[in-house]
Amino acid sequence: MQGFFLFPDQASTFAGPVDLLYFVLVMLSLLFAGVLPFVVLYLVVRYHRSQQVDRTNPPASDLRLELTWTIIPLILAMIVFFWGAFLYVQMRTIPTQAIDIYVIGKQWMWHTQHSNGKRENNELHVPIGRPVRLIMTSQDVIHSFYVPAFRVKQDVLPGRYTTLWFEATQVGKYHLFCAEYCGTEHSLMGGTVTVMSQSDYQAWLSTPGQVIMPDGTIQAGTVLLNTNAIPSKLTTNSSLSDPMALAGEKLFTSLGCVSCHVMAGGGLGPSLKNVFGFDQLLADDSTVKADENYISESILRSTAKVVKGYAAVMPPYQGQLSNDQVNQLLAYIKSLSTRGGTAPSAVPTVAAGATAAPVAEDLVAKGKSLFTKIGCVGCHMDNGAGLGPSLKGVYNSTVTLDDGSTVKADESYLHESIVTSQAKVVKGYSMIMPVYKSQLKDDEVAALIEYVKSLGSAGNQP
Repeated sequence: MQGFFLFPDQASTFAGPVDLLYFVLVMLSLLFAGVLPFVVLYLVVRYHRSQQVDRTNPPASDLRLELTWTIIPLILAMIVFFWGAFLYVQMRTIPTQAIDIYVIGKQWMWHTQHSNGKRENNELHVPIGRPVRLIMTSQDVIHSFYVPAFRVKQDVLPGRYTTLWFEATQVGKYHLFCAEYCGTEHSLMGGTVTVMSQSDYQAWLSTPGQVIMPDGTIQAGTVLLNTNAIPSKLTTNSSLSDPMALAGEKLFTSLGCVSCHVMAGGGLGPSLKNVFGFDQLLADDSTVKADENYISESILRSTAKVVKGYAAVMPPYQGQLSNDQVNQLLAYIKSLSTRGGTAPSAVPTVAAGATAAPVAEDLVAKGKSLFTKIGCVGCHMDNGAGLGPSLKGVYNSTVTLDDGSTVKADESYLHESIVTSQAKVVKGYSMIMPVYKSQLKDDEVAALIEYVKSLGSAGNQP
């Protein structure tokens, strides 16, 4: 129905099949609702008592007629059913080569972020002839992502991820709507989907520009041309325009997740390598597929589903992470799986054979970097709300242990607490810290000690 004024353009691979099924349903409806009533009306008039017709020997039944009006509608109904079912399965089966774009719905705007970090508000740029998967969640209420020209619509829910995919077939601009009433300005929650040639899309994707945040603020930023060509020297602070998997990796490190979720295994939490897309065995012996919803729930409500063989010690991050940050962590975890995305380059480890710097300030900087990289910062929070005690002002202070004894937190104590962490456990805390005796070199332990000392000593906090 291309060009028919009552219908939007057909601009995706779904548009033609959806329209054809729709018009078959319309024609069948016209047949049964438009023709049969006239047949009934004719019979009513024809055999009205005022009509002189032969009413002798009326047939009690007619098996052929009954079979006809039973079998033909049944066949038509089954054709429509299987046709619609196959089309539905096709629309829900996402191609493996699809481009992932993350979408956050909020009152009253759409925020999208591409895998290389580029962001948009109320706009979505996609290439022609390439499957695109939208991974969507809501920041507040239920929304519905609807592009009439593509014949796709999907509810966007708070606290859950939903997906849809499409493949655009025509270059142009198409309307984007919210099709679920979401508040007083629902009618203004719209936007534009721009379909570009693949070369134009790549040029647009790699063009530096403004960084548009989910709250609508605009900040300056840059975009990387190739998401696999990531600089080897990284910092723990995420740039607003970082590729999503890279930003997620930095956040994963800065939150201290790396100290428990050791990629080689053996940590307090399970390794996240090849988790996404695979079934996970839980503590109650049930299994669950590690999709976007499972990963998100495991981050925000960490004790909801605990992997078998591990304790429920991970702190919940509900209320501490934004939808944007959860999306970044999700992109990173997916990149670690053979069923996920492309892995970013790793945060560099301390070079083998490195020697300690002779200057204390350099040791402090090195210790701070290592403290963040191996995830200590995730448990030893300055405000004391972590799984481990705060280290602010702990040096040279008197520490009460879980057996009621006390010890002075001098260099010897700090060293022992790092390399054999379970030797002396602070009162009020669990014995969950990994043992770093075989994981850290002497110069790295020395750097950590200098950093802890820099946080202040008893009676002399910074």
